[in-house]
Amino acid sequence: MVSDDYVRSILARYDLPTGGDSPAELAAAELMGPITEWAGRFLSGITFCGSYAKGTRVKGATDIDILVSLGPRTPLDTDKLYERLFEALKGKGYKPTRQSVAIGLQYHGLEVQVIPARQEWGGANDHRIYETAHQRVIRTNFDAHLKFTQEADACDEIRLTKIWRNLHSVRLPSFCLELAVIDALHRRPRHQPGANMEFVLRYLKDTLPNAPIRDPANFENRVSDDLMRHEKIAIADAADASLKQSDWSKVIW
Repeated sequence: MVSDDYVRSILARYDLPTGGDSPAELAAAELMGPITEWAGRFLSGITFCGSYAKGTRVKGATDIDILVSLGPRTPLDTDKLYERLFEALKGKGYKPTRQSVAIGLQYHGLEVQVIPARQEWGGANDHRIYETAHQRVIRTNFDAHLKFTQEADACDEIRLTKIWRNLHSVRLPSFCLELAVIDALHRRPRHQPGANMEFVLRYLKDTLPNAPIRDPANFENRVSDDLMRHEKIAIADAADASLKQSDWSKVIW
């Protein structure tokens, strides 16, 4: 079993600064102008979301996620908004790329993900976002995601799993990864990241290939559908290979 001291040293190695003076927030602040100009009177707010807001980001992954929330009176649905913002950023000289539900930017050497979303009526802060892989608009709630992750108290294990994913070059989208880790550690003791990391790897090996992982903000969203069957098998194989290692420095380093 990997020691807690070892995995905590790995977490420290991949830690990133946060706060208003951090490179990620300074880069985001510079992007606020063109995004605000594009959204115009329909802008409801621009906030941080995803791994930055949840405290689950690591070096080698997205530096900051920006939610661009447009009001429910916005005349276009989110698929059209996604394309309009993509073209607007491109027109400003950025080099956007299409991600799962975000527009990716390399800015000041940082990876920034911009998520255009339209609020639903009703005041629950539900949003409609565009999922590019399946070319569909889905409903979700970023506040619910944040609360769900905070209550799960599994940030260390989520960060360790992201480090493992990046080192072993498997495709496991971050939201799906976070939900998988939380599911794996349901009823598990907290504050023992070494033992829990081993438990997560066993989940990825034995359960993930056939487990329907769902969005806690909208049970109809099967987040695990973001992975193809062969990608799930590749994750399981990588987890199996890691569990067979006698030296954990070959699993996470």
